[in-house]
Amino acid sequence: MFFQGLALSFVSSMAWCVLFNVPVRTILAGGLAGMVGFCVYSLLPLWGAQVLLSTFVSAAIVSLLSQFFSILLRVPSTNFSVAGIIPLVPGSLAYKSMLAFVNNNYVEGITLATKTMMVAGAIASGLIFGISVVTIWKGARYAGKRTQRD
Repeated sequence: MFFQGLALSFVSSMAWCVLFNVPVRTILAGGLAGMVGFCVYSLLPLWGAQVLLSTFVSAAIVSLLSQFFSILLRVPSTNFSVAGIIPLVPGSLAYKSMLAFVNNNYVEGITLATKTMMVAGAIASGLIFGISVVTIWKGARYAGKRTQRD
């Protein structure tokens, strides 16, 4: 089941790369970013992590990997980060919350909608964290090379 999830996340991330018309040479890296994100998301609960933590960590790793692929392949990191977070998006949770509202089960709908928003916030926070780490690293790396003006 785990390897089937890896394969499907790889294919779905590559499909999003094709859909967003990224350069052909970056499609494989986009699929790899999605597969690594799903792998981290699936393995962390085995070690006792909650869903929000595993979502945050996997989104941060996808963001860091996207920044690395961006430097390596000289394309914007958005090409990889968008494709990489596709397997992490809580689509079924959002569907279940809307279905609960349609069936007049408002308490369950609000509960599921809140969980959906928290997972979406964890994805956004993980992406921002990864970008921030790379930005700080680049700034610290070039800090000694800057000349100071009087």
